[in-house]
Amino acid sequence: MHIFLTGASGFLGTVLLRDLLLKGHTITALVRAKFGTDAHSRLREALLDYDPSFPYDQAMGRTLFVVEGSATQGNFGLDEKSYSLYAQRSDIILHNVACTALETDWSIYEEVNIGGTRKAIEFAFHTRRKALVYVSSAYVAGARTGLVLENELDTSVSFRNSYERSKAMAENEVRIAASSGNIQTMILRPSIIIGDSQTGWMCEEHHFFDFIRRLSWILRLIRNRTGSAEITADHRFRIPGDPRTTKNFIPVDHVAKLISILVETDAAWGKTFHLTHPEPISLKTLEKYVQKSLYWPELTWCPKEEIRELSSLERRFLRSIQIYERYFWQEPSFDQDQLKSVLGANLPEPDALSQEFVSRMVRFVQNKSIRKEKLRKEISRSHEAAAIVKPAAS
Repeated sequence: MHIFLTGASGFLGTVLLRDLLLKGHTITALVRAKFGTDAHSRLREALLDYDPSFPYDQAMGRTLFVVEGSATQGNFGLDEKSYSLYAQRSDIILHNVACTALETDWSIYEEVNIGGTRKAIEFAFHTRRKALVYVSSAYVAGARTGLVLENELDTSVSFRNSYERSKAMAENEVRIAASSGNIQTMILRPSIIIGDSQTGWMCEEHHFFDFIRRLSWILRLIRNRTGSAEITADHRFRIPGDPRTTKNFIPVDHVAKLISILVETDAAWGKTFHLTHPEPISLKTLEKYVQKSLYWPELTWCPKEEIRELSSLERRFLRSIQIYERYFWQEPSFDQDQLKSVLGANLPEPDALSQEFVSRMVRFVQNKSIRKEKLRKEISRSHEAAAIVKPAAS
């Protein structure tokens, strides 16, 4: 197929783009220029960061086409002729772009998550198959508990943050468009996407990356304060959360694989799928894995009745991760009956979240942070040297 892909330079988009290209599809990727970097350079950097061996230059202009624009602008920021041309040569649009910040100004969600989805719906109407694949979120379920079915959507439930609410509203837009009969749709609901199962690769904006980076910083701070690298009772650190709660983590490469299979499956159209892990992990097990990965056995979850006893440093950390803390107390169960029915024996099993997997992700975060800090210091020294040799003004 010829697929028009939005969000191609993002976390999931990068892996998905690679998989779709390797499966023989032709991709037109809509990418924004950002911070002075053009769309082509951003996409190339993202793809080669994930897979340095990918033949990017050979694909460019043959099976991969990069369009600089924005999913939030009318006609995606393109002139009418270009917009019409890209739509007419695309079989489907796979709309993956979203603002994934859990809390920000609501106007950004309206523009990106809701408004961008409306523009993807409009584009889908002009594609050859009049078809839209929409990447939603399993957390459109909001603060519900118990079993959540794939065909359920209730925008009136309580949401833990504005991101969840905006994704539910955007998915509802897709459902309304589908019910009109003007386009065919497929709705995909990933749970918490984590790093690549083989390498631990994540983008720096990823929530799990941010969480591990913050924990690593706290551990260094504690060691500096105690003046010892050895782990002692002084290194005890508590994070509010219920260790019995489960979290549904799913590797990014597994999500990309599922999507690449579903877009080729005729029976998948008109349906919604939970791209979730059939075996969620308990926070207690996650605690054990992170303890071992960070060499920090005194890291533990803290029950609600002990929150008032947190130290000033523990409270400081809690304030910095407040947007995540709401996920540490409860989790619904995500039904996958439709996914199992459609894919049957072709449904791949995701890797379990093992000690080795968590350690890979932790090492990736730490190595990435070290490289970034080293680069920052090199740039700083370079600027200092330039300032020293700069000739005085006459």
